[in-house]
Amino acid sequence: MFELDIEMLKEQGLQLVDSAKKTAQDLADRGKNKLDLLNQQARLSKAQRQLGALVYSLHKAGEENPALVEKYIDAVAEVEKAIEEIKANMTDDERAEVEAQETAENTEPEAAPAEDEDIVEEPIQLRGETKTCPVCKAEVDGDALFCNHCGAQL
Repeated sequence: MFELDIEMLKEQGLQLVDSAKKTAQDLADRGKNKLDLLNQQARLSKAQRQLGALVYSLHKAGEENPALVEKYIDAVAEVEKAIEEIKANMTDDERAEVEAQETAENTEPEAAPAEDEDIVEEPIQLRGETKTCPVCKAEVDGDALFCNHCGAQL
């Protein structure tokens, strides 16, 4: 009648388990790559905002601190390098998806103010959290990488 080949069924079962394991690992790796990339992009945005705020505050105060500005620029470059390393470890499909997403974000049109509409500048507000620089005791933003006053790394 009907004869079962136990060894063949066992081998096919093991192949299915290996295939499922590999697929699950691939999905986990893709998710980790995307999560790492998102974290680094958030760090980049934060570092760029801090650099801009530093340059603005120095300009507004009529001061110059090239060493401090250079530290912030180095911090931005370090995060950009980390992002490129993550992208280099992605598959071609993942990289293409990320680049398409970045292109879509960069090409979204911004709403322009009407010609007769006055643009009102809103005062800059800190996010609420602050900390004290351990070197010069100046109060700095809670998520700052460096002190705005003395340049010490926080």
